[in-house]
Amino acid sequence: MSVPYIFQTAREELYRQISRHANHIIGRVLDVGAGSVERYKHLFKHTDYIKFDKVSHSNDYVKGSADSLPFADDSFDSIVCTQVLGDIYDVQKVFKEFYRVLRRGGTALITEALHDPLHDEPYDYWRFTAHAFRHLAESSGFKIEVLESRGGYHSVMVQFRARYWIERLNLYKHWYGYVIGKFLSIVGRCAMARDRRDPSQANKLFAHGYLLIIKKS
Repeated sequence: MSVPYIFQTAREELYRQISRHANHIIGRVLDVGAGSVERYKHLFKHTDYIKFDKVSHSNDYVKGSADSLPFADDSFDSIVCTQVLGDIYDVQKVFKEFYRVLRRGGTALITEALHDPLHDEPYDYWRFTAHAFRHLAESSGFKIEVLESRGGYHSVMVQFRARYWIERLNLYKHWYGYVIGKFLSIVGRCAMARDRRDPSQANKLFAHGYLLIIKKS
C-alpha cells in the first residue's frame, strides 16, 4: 500500500517560494541538509550539485555538520539550505561557514520556519523571524538580496490543524489518510487564496516562515 499524500500549506508555499527565486542558484551548488529526497535540485541551473548532510543517504553524499563544512574556502557559486538551521545550535557559525566556502559574488538561498510544531527532538532548537535572519546575515558579512515571508494567518491555521491530525490519527499509516488528504487539499488551497486576498497588517503578522537570499560581496 502506498503512502497517502497529505496536502500541507507550509510545504506548498515553500515549494512555490523557492521556485520563484530559483534563478539565484547557479554554477557549483552546495545543498546543505539535502535530505534523502531531491525536492528542489531540478529548479536550479547548476553545473555541479554537491549534496551534504549529517547522514549519508547514498554514496553521492558528503557527510558532516553545517557548522564545520569540510570544504576549502571559495569552493561554491551557490548554497541551498532549506528548513535546516532550526536543528543546529550554533547558527551564527553556520552563516560564517557559508561565507567562507562561497566564492566572491556567491549566493546562498536559505529558508526556515517561524510557526512549526516540535520535530526532530531533541535537536529542534530555533524558530526564525525576519529580524533574526537579517542579524545573522549582516553580522556575517553578507548583503541581503531578498528577505521574504510566506503564507499568512489563514494558511498557517490550516497547517496547524493538518499537522495535528497527521500526528493524532497517524494519517500516513492508514487508508483514511487518502480521504483526509483530499479534504485538506481543498481547505488548504482555499486558505492560501484567502491569504492572497487579505492585505491586512494582522494577516502579515503570521507566516509559515521566511526565505533569505544573501550574497558574498
